[in-house]
Order: sequence, then structure tokens, then C-alpha cells
Amino acid sequence: MAGLSVGCAALAKSNETTADGAKDTAKPAAKDSAKGSAKETTKGTGKETPKGASKGAAAAPAKDAAKKPGKDAGKDAAKDAGKRAGKEPAKDKPKPAAAAPKSQPAANGSPPKTAPAPAVTATVRPAAPAPVAKPVAAPLLAPATRQHATPRKPVTPAAVAATSSTSQADKDTLENVIELVRKRKAADATNYAASISDPVARKLAEWIILRSEDNGATVERYRAFLSANPSWPSQTFLRRRLEAAMWDDRRDDSVAWSWFENESPVSAKGRFTLAKAMLARGDRANAERLVREAWRSDPMSEETENNALDQFGALLTPGDQKARMDTLLYGSENEAALRAAKRLGAGYVALAKARIASVKKAPNARALLDAVPRELHNDPGFIFSKIQLLRREEKFAEAAQLMLSAPKDPNRLYNLDEWWIERRLLARKMIDTEEFRSAYLIARDAALPSRDIYKTEQEFTAGWIALRFLNEPTAATQHFARIGVGSVNPTTLARAGYWQGRAAEAAGRQQEARNAYARAAEQSTSYYGQLARAKLGLPQIELNSQPRGRGAERLEIVRAAHLLYELDEREMAIPVLADMGENGDPEALAGLGELTQRYSDARGMLLLGKAALNRGLPFDFYAYPVNGIPQFTPIGPEVERSIVYAIARQESAFNPSVVSPAQAYGLMQVTPDAARYVCKRHGATYDLGRLKNDSVYNATLGSAELGGLLEDYRGSYIMTFAAYNAGRGSVKKWVDRYGDPRDPKVDAVDWVELIPFSETRNYVQRIMENLQVYRARFGGGTRLQIEADLRRGTGSVE
Repeated sequence: MAGLSVGCAALAKSNETTADGAKDTAKPAAKDSAKGSAKETTKGTGKETPKGASKGAAAAPAKDAAKKPGKDAGKDAAKDAGKRAGKEPAKDKPKPAAAAPKSQPAANGSPPKTAPAPAVTATVRPAAPAPVAKPVAAPLLAPATRQHATPRKPVTPAAVAATSSTSQADKDTLENVIELVRKRKAADATNYAASISDPVARKLAEWIILRSEDNGATVERYRAFLSANPSWPSQTFLRRRLEAAMWDDRRDDSVAWSWFENESPVSAKGRFTLAKAMLARGDRANAERLVREAWRSDPMSEETENNALDQFGALLTPGDQKARMDTLLYGSENEAALRAAKRLGAGYVALAKARIASVKKAPNARALLDAVPRELHNDPGFIFSKIQLLRREEKFAEAAQLMLSAPKDPNRLYNLDEWWIERRLLARKMIDTEEFRSAYLIARDAALPSRDIYKTEQEFTAGWIALRFLNEPTAATQHFARIGVGSVNPTTLARAGYWQGRAAEAAGRQQEARNAYARAAEQSTSYYGQLARAKLGLPQIELNSQPRGRGAERLEIVRAAHLLYELDEREMAIPVLADMGENGDPEALAGLGELTQRYSDARGMLLLGKAALNRGLPFDFYAYPVNGIPQFTPIGPEVERSIVYAIARQESAFNPSVVSPAQAYGLMQVTPDAARYVCKRHGATYDLGRLKNDSVYNATLGSAELGGLLEDYRGSYIMTFAAYNAGRGSVKKWVDRYGDPRDPKVDAVDWVELIPFSETRNYVQRIMENLQVYRARFGGGTRLQIEADLRRGTGSVE
């Protein structure tokens, strides 16, 4: 039972994983109209997004576990913009580098004692590097014991097709199958599919049916497909479906043993099914571990909860109920969380209601927290909500003191990513109030987050504060050295190398700095890789040529995707391309990429290429499509074509029909308010229907909006891109707080990193890197201009 042993061995780590259903997507509010700032909008989730974020909030691709392209998931909200919006800076004097931070940690490591944080009135800037008298010895790096990148599963080689072509009759039948699936007639679709003679077309039909809702498929049917087609996409998705069928259909224990003999469960229903079989064999200990893992971590319906309680209630402890309540609260699954709280008693119901109110920013949140029984005030969830509330009330010093004394044991925190996000938000508030030491400690002392992106972010934030605000390059070096351990992601590797170089340079270790920059410079499609190339005086950007598949057209999955394109079923090709990009055989990816190019499918090309590039594969050619925007006649100031493509790549991933939660539409993610303003400004006719459905019109207005911003910001790319994502009102506040990036005295790299919304920080960096690549792709030469682009508008400050 190899698969079972793997599954059981993993149970000990159950407390370190988040629920499968935990959301990490942005819920942005409407973008500022082109004339002014928009009002803050919240969704009641506690997730933080830019007020104006439209934009960058394109709907995720239709994939089993859809992810937003290029997003850090936009957890930062316009919380920052609410109460502070009316405060104008009173002075523009940066804090001297030598000034001691106001908050120093006590010698025994207890939380620092701080006075209430003053209102932010000074422009916050990193300390200028102190003159280096002589090189400092390289520090002994702490061992990189934290595994930062999640190990990837081995790639299954793509299967070769038994046939080389599909008859027209089979294509017609496949088209009928797809139409029946759309009509939710899976049984009829199955009957039609049985008449398909080409094995590839028949497999594709079965894959489509098994992915559809209410298909009535049995365990045996799912198992037959999975066993015969391990290299096809949607493996985890179909395994979940199989496990659900096993539990819902109350299959015999023999069926469970047959499947789990070589597989580990991937869902709550799978774990419950295996636990039931274990109990029947008298293996209570392993059954209990499976049940507790599922109960503590997995999302499930109320019906499944009740069935599980009926069968396994005796195996669950109050601690398991508490863990489930916490997991659900961090994931904003409020109704389910309240059900869990009721099983624990009135005190926990009060705690759950208070935490829900805090997340929703309810007016009675403070009163509900105060009403929580005193014996629960040391509960980590209570502490989390209190910190959150104090931060929103701008009591930053109190929030920091509480955070620095908060528990760090991962087994008590339940959702390490949510704790990191709160630490990140608070650390940045402490930077704004110039409590740099507290900011550093808040970031440094976080429990290691779960997701790779947050692991990288945690080490970077601590290192950046140490280097740029505390002038401690030795401490910074150790943090930067731990970024992305084991990763192949270009963005992560470039960030690590560039900032290791900056830290070494600050310490006077010039050769070490050059070596670090050289490592970062290898990632020439990434923002920090491009900055590293500039540091080294490398004038060119290097791009990989188009990868070619040798005989890839013979592969089953390539032929299957080809059939979908022939039938003009591009939407059905999307999950194939997205999943294969993340998990597929490189030779198959090359063949799929050639298909996307042949059919001019910019959206599919990007999904495939970007996912492959993030795996360290040389798929630059497909990751930056040059055919996704139709020709249009500008109505405003002309904007460089590379900028338009750079924006569209990030905004919509070249999906012309995408609509963001902020009601931003199409390729350029233009909001109705922005569209109306652009039309009025340039004498055009506003048409909401065309904004939604006409890509030429959408691109025309989006380009005009960009042109207007570039004019208004006197050529500053940084400010233009930030405003396109977060709104002009946000940019004005950031200029007041952090200085004007057009001012030669302001470090543009730091200004971007100081942007308080993580989505907008990421957005600006991605647009800047996209711009460099698109210039090369459009034949404008490979000369790297990122430093000049960061400084555009310099000298235009009034």
C-alpha cells in the first residue's frame, strides 16, 4: 500500500496546510475614474485590494484550480485609503539614516514599548546608503533550512497517439457530444461518444464528459480514464470527482481499498472513505488521523459535515472542532465556521461572531470583540482580529506590540498565509510611521507561510527593511539568501539575486555583488533580472527562441487540442493549455504552443507560455504573444504599442470577454467611469455595449486612458501604471507619503516597493518587465531601457 503510506505520513503535517477552499483572489473595488478618486469598496472578506484595482483583477482562466495571471492575489485593500485620505503631509524631510528608531526591542526579546504612533506627516524614504570606508567581511549565512519552494511532482511523459488523423464523421460526433454536455445531457453525450472510432477523439469526448457537472459517472469510469491516461490534464480534479463518487454512492470498502492501495486521498470525501474502510479493518489509529486531518483542513458541505459527524463523531476532539472553526474563519467560510463554533459552546460563538464582524469591518466589531469571554482573549484568533481592528483604527503602535507578542507556533495559527498578510500590512504601516525596527521584527518573526509566493515575500520584506531602513546589510543578506530556496521561478530567482547584490554592494563586497547580479541577470524577462543586467552594464535583453517540438503532433494531447481548435472550441482548450503549462511534458508543451500560434490564440499562448516559464522552461516566445490586440486608430495621445501589450497581458491575459469584480471590461479592463471620461475628453461616443463586446473600441479607449495618464504625469511610467491599476487618488497619496518618483532624489526602485497595495506593487513591476520584452518582440531591438523607463518624467517635478 505505497500510496496509503504516503498519505498517512503526510497526516502529521495537517495543521500546516490551509483548507482547499481558502480564497486567495483579489476582490477589487471600482477603479478611480480618470478625473478623481473612487470611494472605497469592500467585499466583507477581510482581503485587501487596491481601491481602484479593476483592473488587474481579470477573471481567472477556466481551469480546475484557476489562478489569476500574474497576481499576487491582491490581498492589500484600500484600507489604507479610508481614514487617512484627508491627511496632508506637513513636511518633506526624510528621516536621517543615523537616527535611532523610535521603537527598540527589549533585551530579553519582549515586545518593544512604544508610544502611540503619530499621524504620518513626513515623506517616508529609505535611508541613503552610508559611505563605505572599507569592505565588510562576508557574513556566515544561516543555513537555508526552510524549504521555500514546494517540490514539483515528476512530469509524466505525454502519450503517443495510436492514430494520426480523425475522420470528419468523428469530428461531427465530437461536436455533438460537446453540445450535449453544454445542455447537461451527459448520458446522451456518452451514447454518442461510443460511436467515435478515433481513439484520441473518443478520449477527448470522455474527458469532456467527466469534467462536466452532474455527469452520473461511476467510480469505475473515472478510474478507467485516470489509469489509462496519466499524462492528460485535470488529474487532481478527476481524482476528487472519483473520491466524491465513492463517498456519495456509499461504495463497498473493497472499492476503497482497491483504489487507495496505490493512491493517497486528495479530498475530504476521499479521506472519509478510506477512514471508513480502515475502521472496518480495526485500524482505528490511522482512521482517526485521516478523519481529523479532513475535519481540520478540508472544505465540505453541511451535508458532508453531518454525515461525517454521524460516522466519525467519536473520533473527533474539541480541539478538532476548534481547528475547523479557525480554518473556516480565516477562509471567510462564515456559516460553516458558526456551525463549528456552536459545537464548542457560547463563548466560541461569541468569538466567531466577533471575528466575522472584524473581517467585514462591521460598526459593532469593537463591541463584539470586547464581549468575548475573557478566558478566550489569549486565543490566537482573538489576537489576530484585535490586531486587525487596531490597525484599521490606526493604533499602529498597539497593534505592533500585540503582534510582537502573538503566538508563532504554526499548529496554533492554522492559516499561516493570513497571519503573514496581516504582518505585512502592519509592517508597512510601521514603515509609514518610521518605526523601522518594529517593522523589521514584525516581518522577521512571522511563522513561515504556506504558499511559495508568501514565503518569498516574507523573507524579502524583512531583508528589504533591514537593508534600506535600518542599514543592516548583513542581516538583509541572510534574508535575501533564503528567498526561493529550491525555486525555478524566474521572478523569485531574479528578486533573490538582485537584492543579494544590493546588500553586498552596501557592505562593500563588490565581487560578491557582481556575482549575485549575474545570477539575477540570467532571468532577463523578470523585473529584477532586468535591473540586475542594468547594474552590470549589460545593454541587451536576452530572449529564448521559439521552442520546437520534435514530432509533437503525434502526441495524444496535442492532437486532442488540435481537434478543439478545428471545432472552434477555444474555451474548452483553455483548461488543457493551463493545466499542461503547469504540469505537462515539455515536448507536448512545444506542440501545444505551435497550435496556439497557428490559430492566433493569444490567450491560450499566454496561459501555456507563462505557466511553462514559471517552471523554468524556455517558453518566452509563447509567454509574450504579439497578436492579442486588434488594430485601432488612436483617439488620444499616441502610446507605444509595447505599453499597450504590456498592459493587456497583465490586465486581461488577452481575454476579450473578461469582466472584473469592479466591472472593468475587455482586453484593457476599462471601467465605465473611465470610458465616459475618456470619451468626453476626446470627443468620442460612449457605448457600454461596445466597451463590453468590441475589442477595437475597448483597446481604443484603454489606450486613450493610458495616453491621458502619461500626459498628466508628464511621462512617468511608474505613476501611469500605478494609477491605471489603483487610481489617481491613490497615487496622489503615495506621492505625498513617499515622495515624487520623478524627483531625482527619490529612488524609483524603492518607491515602487513602498506602494502599500501588494497588487499594485506587483502590477507596476510586471508592466515594466513586460514592456522591455515587448520592445524586443516587436523588433525594436533588444536594448534594455528599464532604468530609463523607471526615471521617465525625472526633472518634471514642479
